Amino acid sequence: MDTAINEPHISPPAATAGATFKHVLKVDAVLFVGITFFAMLGIGITNYRVDSAYSYWSYMLVVLAVVTTAWGSWRAQKLGLREGGKLLYQQIILWGAALVSVAVIYRLLEAGRINVDTTGLLVLLMLTFATFVDGMLVSWKLYVVSALLLLTLLMAAYVGQFLWIILLAAVVLIALVLIFVVWKIWSY
Repeated sequence: MDTAINEPHISPPAATAGATFKHVLKVDAVLFVGITFFAMLGIGITNYRVDSAYSYWSYMLVVLAVVTTAWGSWRAQKLGLREGGKLLYQQIILWGAALVSVAVIYRLLEAGRINVDTTGLLVLLMLTFATFVDGMLVSWKLYVVSALLLLTLLMAAYVGQFLWIILLAAVVLIALVLIFVVWKIWSY
């Protein structure tokens, strides 16, 4: 079942629809870069202060839930693609489940079943999964963010100092998405 809110592929009947679509693409790009920036900040924290990583990723989960819910609702309203109530319901279910999962991960930490390093990795895994699923609801750009988060998770688990590898991958991903968005704006 495809529940993604895709960019329209047909020409809009009015000039204002084209301007609205371009505005949505610009906001999408700004939010994508912002989310990626905060993901990169978390990557730095995970790389250098693993003991603080689980707190950062937990806060990031809440911020991402609020930002992507607002983004998805605004985007759907501007493009007229989905009922706001249905999207809000789906977002609440998705991010509510992610928050419950993080609470369970903390309970495991408190019970001594996992250590702080593992807690950070599990919270990052939950954030990665929720961001990927949210890509179906809001924008394909969240798939790119989730791929970056997954790469971070894998590198944090297997490579000691991984920040520069992730930073390079993030810069390339941001550049590719921004080039695509600029191309869409010019060609629309």
